Amino acid sequence: MGDRHLIPTKSNCGQTNTDDDIGDPYSQATDYLLDLLVSLNPHLVADVGCGDAGVTFDVAQVLPYDTTLYAIDHDPTVFDPPFGEHTRAHCTITTLVQEVNELTLPTEVDVLFCRFLLLNLATPLAAVERMRQWVRPSGHLVLMEPITSTGRVEGHPLSVGTDEIANPDIGLRLCELLAAVGVSEPSIAAFTPVGLGGSLAGRYLAAMTGVDPDPASFVSLPTLVLACGQLQ
Repeated sequence: MGDRHLIPTKSNCGQTNTDDDIGDPYSQATDYLLDLLVSLNPHLVADVGCGDAGVTFDVAQVLPYDTTLYAIDHDPTVFDPPFGEHTRAHCTITTLVQEVNELTLPTEVDVLFCRFLLLNLATPLAAVERMRQWVRPSGHLVLMEPITSTGRVEGHPLSVGTDEIANPDIGLRLCELLAAVGVSEPSIAAFTPVGLGGSLAGRYLAAMTGVDPDPASFVSLPTLVLACGQLQ
């Protein structure tokens, strides 16, 4: 089997559904993120580069009602129609249209997280440094990014579209990036959805590439890494 083209982005990774209503094979990673955020008991949270509403709403629904969640994206169309028209959020969502390298929040936050953001940036460290400025002392910075080249079908690598992705394997550098902004010994988790061609992983691959894997083919989607560290 030849290479397949699968680009992890906000629109096709880590969301509840794809356009073809294929379930999310990365739902375990999303659940881990939600549990982590709840365990940190934050009052102010920022979702930088939130993209369309999927996971942002999941986060809003698990946080306490007195929490404020800043949903931030450079593209104003992700907020149209307004988030509130999609679902009832448990906590307060405040939307901000900003580039990550020009991030300016109303106040420092307890937790700042990003998902599938750094892989698209030419200078990911500059973005992490900017985000770090808006996390209060002893707050937490959470990075969730893929190692795109780990995807396989029957041992054959998926094409990662390097012309379209600035840092396809940025998931390998999350600890390095956190260390560079003053985080030591971050917690790390990794998620690699796998299955045969007819499984959720295989159906997701088909929905994203337009090519159905053989039902007997072993499919391994790109690994998704979550790194969380507390700032000093």
